[in-house]
Amino acid sequence: MTAPDGDVLVERHGHVMLVRLNRPHRHNAIGGTILRDLAAAFGEAADDDDVHVVVTTGAGDSFCVGADAAELAGGARPPARELLSGDRIGGETGLPPLTERQRSADRLGNAGRWTERMWALEKPTIAAVNGPAVGGGFGVALLHDVLIAGASARLGTGFAPIGLSPELGISLLLPRIVGLSAAAELLFTGRLLDASEARELKLVSRVVPDEELLERAMELAARIAAMPPLGVLAAKRLLRASFAGGMTDQLQAEYASHLVLFDHPDTHAAMDALAERLASGRRDRSGASTEVSP
Repeated sequence: MTAPDGDVLVERHGHVMLVRLNRPHRHNAIGGTILRDLAAAFGEAADDDDVHVVVTTGAGDSFCVGADAAELAGGARPPARELLSGDRIGGETGLPPLTERQRSADRLGNAGRWTERMWALEKPTIAAVNGPAVGGGFGVALLHDVLIAGASARLGTGFAPIGLSPELGISLLLPRIVGLSAAAELLFTGRLLDASEARELKLVSRVVPDEELLERAMELAARIAAMPPLGVLAAKRLLRASFAGGMTDQLQAEYASHLVLFDHPDTHAAMDALAERLASGRRDRSGASTEVSP
């Protein structure tokens, strides 16, 4: 079990594992040990026959706003391959470190390697999306089988404004959920959807009042958990098999794109501008900014 003050909290409710992203002071931005502990929780669920369903939500008023913008700020930037397979952004991943030769030959990067760990869970998963789920946070949500949104939820890719392309399998999952045209618009503009539009696009299966979100997600999880588990596992395998292309191939393509973009001066300038806007917002309000980033 994760410590009560950890970046990810894990609770057991019968056959349901409840996972909370727990960096509310940073709007659950990806950093600290969130990636490490979230993947560990999914691994724990995979190895425990008593866990039938996993529910993930965010502590506080956000699901996950993506990468911590402070980590994207300027200064001396290492080459993209070093940056995307190192520990400068995203906090601790829990991934085995790569040797220099392995890093040179790596075709996935940290984001792809981590996504494969999450994607490996064959038990049903539900994302209870409270507040913003943007960029990497949007990707985390999409890695779940069912998304339920609170009325105040906002969802979006967020990569285009800082000159980046999607990661965490978003380029595979989003067009299969909302269709190619809608996915293209969302990826090319980075705009956020409110909960009702996300429901119209079938990005989420239902929208509920914020105060009922977790209760309704846990009720659905309990209903699924009451089913014979092998039948549900088989259904999830069949759903995964219906994908025309494999997740690994798409993760490799995403990483290849990032190797170019993270080295490009336009991307550096956009990241610096975002970090400065967020820093200015924090200075003006003497608190954490509510702006979101991938």
